[in-house]
Amino acid sequence: MKRILLLAALPMTFFIARGQTWSEDVAEIVYENCVSCHNPDGIGNVSFLTYETAFDYKSIISAYVSNNIMPPWTADSSFQHYFDERILTNYERTTILDWVSAGAPEGDASLAPPPPVLSEKILPGAPDLVVQMNPYMSKATPINDDYVCIALPTGLTEDRKLKAMEVIPGNRSIVHHCLVFHDEDGTYMTDTIGGDCSGPTTGELLGGYAPGSQPTIYPSGEDFQAGMEMKAGSNVIFAMHYPHGSYGEWDSTKVNFYFYDEPVDDFREVYAVPLLSNWSFTIEAETVHTVEEDMTIPIDWTFISALPHMHLLGESIETYGIDADDDTIPMVRIPKWDFEWQDIFYFRYFQPVMAGEKLYAKGVYNNTSANPFNPHTPPIDVSAGFDTEDEMFLIYYSFMVYEPGDEYVNQDSLNTIFLTNEYEKLERENVNGINVYPNPFNDEISIAYELEQSSFVSIFVYDLNGQVVKKLIREDQQSGAQSVKWDGTNAAGSPVENGLYFYSMMIDGEHYSGRMIKK
Repeated sequence: MKRILLLAALPMTFFIARGQTWSEDVAEIVYENCVSCHNPDGIGNVSFLTYETAFDYKSIISAYVSNNIMPPWTADSSFQHYFDERILTNYERTTILDWVSAGAPEGDASLAPPPPVLSEKILPGAPDLVVQMNPYMSKATPINDDYVCIALPTGLTEDRKLKAMEVIPGNRSIVHHCLVFHDEDGTYMTDTIGGDCSGPTTGELLGGYAPGSQPTIYPSGEDFQAGMEMKAGSNVIFAMHYPHGSYGEWDSTKVNFYFYDEPVDDFREVYAVPLLSNWSFTIEAETVHTVEEDMTIPIDWTFISALPHMHLLGESIETYGIDADDDTIPMVRIPKWDFEWQDIFYFRYFQPVMAGEKLYAKGVYNNTSANPFNPHTPPIDVSAGFDTEDEMFLIYYSFMVYEPGDEYVNQDSLNTIFLTNEYEKLERENVNGINVYPNPFNDEISIAYELEQSSFVSIFVYDLNGQVVKKLIREDQQSGAQSVKWDGTNAAGSPVENGLYFYSMMIDGEHYSGRMIKK
């Protein structure tokens, strides 16, 4: 009997698992996936940079995570993979839910990780052209969003080749998204009346902004420089979305444009147009309606990104190619359309489609009383049109003329030439007594600092997307001179791509950060 009791007690002795805590488990997940929106200046209603606020909102966090509402990501990533996917892993989701179920304990506050670096401007150096809106006051009501289109002259006196652009919201707390279009003829007019302009249906889509998104950097490599051409005398159109509840708030969003120096060797022009569209459909009241379109590719093209577009009755949308062997070339599938969360989906790998092959798109619209987003009660017949309460069926694609080998190109890493060249003058940083050198670096970079007293120090390396690349240290250190080195590898020990990274450091609760360039 004594032997049985001893064996029964073993699980209590050896197998009690440590509970999830904010400091050691949850904060890192929230920092990587949530705070690009949920920070003091972000569009999220509350900042999750502190434990106290996360604790207060623990029930809401649990509900949104368990129902896959947050982080917002509409594309089916089992259909195709994209740059900058906002998806929680099963481990991350389970960790958050278990933490809430356990009462959301903080744990040892000194063990909390350093947060990602939130920078208004990411692209380095002075832009070649800045186009900024005049101050605009949101007309959004407590229940209706404000969608406006603002046309602005570029002032260009000669054609230029665009290599990168960055949207800088004037008021991050109210800019839900901004799409930037190039109007070559300068004929599109500003539309701020009615609050229902979702953007031009012609013209080229240069890029855009949504909370948590990164600047648009056109792919460039050792053998080519890709980008879009902006014409002399052209305009740009800002298609702005201000959410309900933002009435009376002011915004003055701007776009920084960076051009290639002329002449540009091996330039590959990027085109961005709505290749698939339909303007002749009507969705009868109390029906579910499907719209389909296809086209034959005229010459070999390499696809970079896609932007599907519908309005409030949209239920699902997908687009894909069919190759000569009748195999599917997946592009974008959105099984549950959300008009408020529209993205430009950049393919992780270029997607070539050859001449004679097909491009398809299909959209499903729900014009029944059961659709909670239906703007009409009772439902009425709705046709294609320009207003938000009309409907649209558009697929914007960005593409280049195909060159052999494009199918093997991972475009995640193709911003490195631009970033590295722009940061060549960074050299040694000395901020708040922290020395970072050499910067840029090839094989190894040092982060040196002085501790006035014994302290708990944690230093993480983050990428542009706010993802942890590597945890350098997380430990108690003695007072005096300290130094840590990063060898340019990730957590798995593999070399990272060249480009821009951030170090983020916590010393007894004080936060420090800076930029590092691997070249």
